[in-house]
Amino acid sequence: MKDSLFARSKVPMTKEEIRTISLAKLNLKEATRFLDIGAGTGSISIEACVEYPNLQVTAIETKDIAVELILENKAKFGVENLEVIQGKAPLDMDEIFDSIFVGGSGGNLEDILSWSFDHLKPGGSLVLNFILLENATVAFKWFEDNDISYETVQVQVGNGTKLGSGHYFKPLNPVIIIEAKKEGK
Repeated sequence: MKDSLFARSKVPMTKEEIRTISLAKLNLKEATRFLDIGAGTGSISIEACVEYPNLQVTAIETKDIAVELILENKAKFGVENLEVIQGKAPLDMDEIFDSIFVGGSGGNLEDILSWSFDHLKPGGSLVLNFILLENATVAFKWFEDNDISYETVQVQVGNGTKLGSGHYFKPLNPVIIIEAKKEGK
């Protein structure tokens, strides 16, 4: 889905190319329940809802303006399979999810990682996006300390832009994508 389709404001949004890679790593094709932590504009949640209409999606976001944008995008795309919770993860929830995405942690990353693995079904996917190396390093250490294998990729995207009589690729922030699976079936 094009970024331009989403209501945005100044709320962070996972960009189209990064969203495509992250959604692929979440393995949502067979999933029934998906959680988006630090949902921002809701672009990951909304695209998952549109692509997988039988998927029950829950988005958690702390900021009022972001929650309003998620609700606006929910209405704009007419998705009925999205529940929006205003709050800061980890929350007191009993649900188990097939896949969990972490787009924002609010400085609470280690607690979110522990909580996510407690709420992820065996064989489920956890995908995290970071622009700050320091946050990715916290995640790397947590996975290693907990003997959880993970894969990581750094993605750099540039948009083709005209400059005078020529063209160049205007870079977006590089993004670190981490994928981990919970052991078991």
